[in-house]
Amino acid sequence: MAEYVIGIDIGGTKSHLALFDTDANLVELGHWGCLNHEDLDGGFDQFEDELDQFVTRTISKHKISMKQIAYSVLGVAGVDTKQQNVFVSGLLKKHGFEKFTLVNDAYLGIPAGSRTGYGICAINGTGCTLAGLNKKGEMLQIGGVGFVSADMGGGGYISERIVSAVYTELFRKGEPTVLTKILFEKFGITSKYEYVEKIYEKMDDETFGVYDCAPLIFEAVKKNDKVAEKILYEISDNYANGICAMMEELKFPSSEELCIVLAGSVFVKGEHPLLVDSLKEKISKEKSEGLISYNLLSVPNVAGAAIWALNSLGGKSGFYDKVCSQF
Repeated sequence: MAEYVIGIDIGGTKSHLALFDTDANLVELGHWGCLNHEDLDGGFDQFEDELDQFVTRTISKHKISMKQIAYSVLGVAGVDTKQQNVFVSGLLKKHGFEKFTLVNDAYLGIPAGSRTGYGICAINGTGCTLAGLNKKGEMLQIGGVGFVSADMGGGGYISERIVSAVYTELFRKGEPTVLTKILFEKFGITSKYEYVEKIYEKMDDETFGVYDCAPLIFEAVKKNDKVAEKILYEISDNYANGICAMMEELKFPSSEELCIVLAGSVFVKGEHPLLVDSLKEKISKEKSEGLISYNLLSVPNVAGAAIWALNSLGGKSGFYDKVCSQF
């Protein structure tokens, strides 16, 4: 009976399932929407139901049963604590997952972007999280737990900073910013006294989500806007400090190259280099010893889950190139 592996990336916006045979041939790439229990109206109950539908729909197309799944790796947004990991693991076992690894989705960027399978992944997409994995298998997550971790990054954070920077200029004698003109045009605002009303109106009717403001930060930086630049410098400092702390905590040897994977739409699709360049500059000042390489992730996170699952079988290894080439 043929065997397969499953890699799953569950996010707050979209989710992917990659089904591979044990020779690293892609059988199916499934797509789903949000499966983060924190963003679902039905919480864990809805997560359990929709994940089961997602897995069943994907593997049944190929007449494959869960008994044929040799190993699975699941990166799940919203699994940030040991208690959450234990609870979700119980749900997975209930639905036929036998041999699997469950981690926060941020960890998937490491095998997806680092050939060695270890390193640090910095996620700057919908949210903001750092994940690290060293040769000993020791793992550490920094950020991604809301107000507790004081995260500065992700589309939500950037959008809030943009909206509040414009408000500060309009009503608190704040520093002038071209973001005001840009935002007024986006929302169709003609007077500052309409500002708050229009923001809420557009959010309520969902014609323009506040999260959609994030890309505007790069538009403003292109115009040499100091307020936008300051926001990006704050974000890069926050990430750099977390990365440097993680390097110390996980004791990555300075004698070996350390791969830092930059993932998420804000890093990967940002239309101005200031954010990434300032991040690299700060890290190089703090950590002058050792060789550090950077990789802007060019494959989906789920590729990392598939590579991890294949490497967990204990036989052949070195699936990186073959898996990544199929995405």
